Amino acid sequence: MANETQLKRLVIAAYRLPFKFTKERTKYKSVQNSGGLVSAILSLSENFKQSKSELNSSKIVWAGIAEDIPDDFSSKNFENEHFDIVPVNISKELNDLYYGGFCNDLLWPLFHYFPTYAVFNTDYFKAYKEANNKFCDEIVKIIKPGDFIWVHDYQLLLLPEMIREKIPDANIGFFLHIPFPSFEIFRLLPRDWREAIVDGMLGADLVGFHTHDYTQYFIRSVKRTKGFECSQNIIYTSNKLVKADAFPIGIDYDKFHKACMSKRVLTEKQKIKKHLTGQKLIFSVDRLDYSKGLLLRLRGYNTFLELYPEWISKVVFNMVVVPSRDTIERYQEMKKEIESMVGRINGKYGTLSWQPIIYQYKSLSFNEMVALYDLSGVGLITPLRDGMNLVAKEYIACQIDNKGVLILSEMAGAAAELSEALIINPVDQVEMAESIFNALEMKPTEKRIRLERMQRRISSYNVFTWAFDFFNQAFDIKEQQKLMNVRFINKSISTQILSAYKNVNRRIFFLDYDGTLVSFAKYPELATIDQNTLELIRQLTVDTKNHVVIISGRDKDFLEQQFTGVKVTLVAEHGYFTRKVGENWEVAINSDGSWKETVMPILTEYVNRCNGTFIEEKTGSLAWHYRNADLDYAQLRLHELRDDLAEIIRHKTEFEILEGNKVLEVKSGKYDKGHAAATLIKDEQYEFILAAGDDKTDENLFKILPDNSFTIRVGLSPSVAKYNVSDYSLLLKLLNSLVE
Repeated sequence: MANETQLKRLVIAAYRLPFKFTKERTKYKSVQNSGGLVSAILSLSENFKQSKSELNSSKIVWAGIAEDIPDDFSSKNFENEHFDIVPVNISKELNDLYYGGFCNDLLWPLFHYFPTYAVFNTDYFKAYKEANNKFCDEIVKIIKPGDFIWVHDYQLLLLPEMIREKIPDANIGFFLHIPFPSFEIFRLLPRDWREAIVDGMLGADLVGFHTHDYTQYFIRSVKRTKGFECSQNIIYTSNKLVKADAFPIGIDYDKFHKACMSKRVLTEKQKIKKHLTGQKLIFSVDRLDYSKGLLLRLRGYNTFLELYPEWISKVVFNMVVVPSRDTIERYQEMKKEIESMVGRINGKYGTLSWQPIIYQYKSLSFNEMVALYDLSGVGLITPLRDGMNLVAKEYIACQIDNKGVLILSEMAGAAAELSEALIINPVDQVEMAESIFNALEMKPTEKRIRLERMQRRISSYNVFTWAFDFFNQAFDIKEQQKLMNVRFINKSISTQILSAYKNVNRRIFFLDYDGTLVSFAKYPELATIDQNTLELIRQLTVDTKNHVVIISGRDKDFLEQQFTGVKVTLVAEHGYFTRKVGENWEVAINSDGSWKETVMPILTEYVNRCNGTFIEEKTGSLAWHYRNADLDYAQLRLHELRDDLAEIIRHKTEFEILEGNKVLEVKSGKYDKGHAAATLIKDEQYEFILAAGDDKTDENLFKILPDNSFTIRVGLSPSVAKYNVSDYSLLLKLLNSLVE
């Protein structure tokens, strides 16, 4: 369980409020809406009430839209044991564009892999931003120190970053309840829309998904959209660490399991049994939606009756479709197609005493649902795409009287957890038909073993485990951020560096070039130093107490061009060349370069195999750059290239492979930035040493320097350096303060 002293108050942001309202005298009472999230949070609230921390005296705050909220509503005349509510007022005109438009006509079909249904409308996106801003305005008004803000689902993808801009130190989690698509689907969004969505989600400290696949799709989209470094689900943004991970939402297992034996459910079971004269029952329940694969399910059942006629009159398929958006033409057409197909199947196979399908277009009560779950010999859950699908878990939880078999689409998030179900491709009608037959014919022992394993799993990782797992991970990443913040150069550390700088007579600076003094460019030759930065370096060298070293992987000619007329020591090609002020270039080792004849053909092959990569030839090394390539594809080729090079040079101890920022370099000889720096400070009594770099190759420099040195890694990547700055501009600001 999450540390209760950390969780002061929980603030939920979701599209809808969890209640409908009824007035009693001068106050309003609330009636809980249905839905997994509402039930989950209500259960959490009851859990909080039993705790001994301040949580038991603070209600959960819920911000959302209430479509039927009374005109005279206020928090003063609203009573609820578990929640304080924050209504977000969105006009019907805005909501039609925001929820009906961007959410349901674009994000829903696109994220469920129905791109042809997606409507790209600029007014939709404007409305989406405006609605998210309205949520932000209301939430910011009520946030207190220590609150944990938990933002939910695709209607509020921009909200975390909006809150972060107004409350930089807020504790924010985001959970997506629908699939996150592969980048090939995600990139269909206009560039500024997808960048806004990624930025919005990265405003959270922790971003949660149902499955590992969705998490990895998001991380790839972050890499492709923003170019941020990611390692073990940690995303190194420009100003903080963000974690993305899988948290498969659970159900209140005990609630469903125990309900099977309640009086009301037993009564419902008796009613159902009267209509089943010895037939086996197949059951499915879904909201009316094209993502649920309803027509394909009917075709699969029809194929089952064709292939296995011996089951005719011995089985009944109860297909329940819950009304949803049936005022929209596409949904109306879908409903007609479903009803038409049900009629054709019943007309083809039905008799006076038996109908193969009992079709219901209605919502079921909780007791009816549990009774049908428990009595069904087969649960047929076959969506074309579903974030999780809690119906599958509810069905498993309710198997007490009748040990049924779950048939589950591999496209549902639940398939990752419920591997003992009969997993099928919902498009394959024959596979579905065969699975129905196998489920009906399955031996009791096998049924029991499969069920027990799934029940054990979903009872242990239930809705409470899900929520507290999320809270724990959120607080863990917050602790990592705090540790990182200790390393960030703040006013106190700047003052410390300035004080050390002032009080000594001999100082040396080691400054990397790319990503440290200048930003990265598409091609290395375009990353030239600007005049303000060059003047800053010149001002540092004017002080005779200072020795400034530009230490880079760049070739010597490029560095000479950039620092012409500036009295700096230049270290080129990671230490292969060194030129002290007023002296000639010296080499660390002597090499005739003949070794390149072996390596160059391999690098050339990988340039041909990976579009956007190129080779940079230096005197002492060869570099394969992949900054302009598809990063996922380049990473794959990088591993192959590294293996191929390792095979060639494994018996040649003088060779070394360096990995930098989107570059792999092969060099001959034992030299690096660390060796070059050690040579420069050897026998010298420097009282102040400052080194800064942004790359893996700078780690050798940081390691070699004395403990009292000020070592600074530009960016958020893990480092042996003492300090970090989030961006090279902050390093330049620090250097400016020393000059001034």
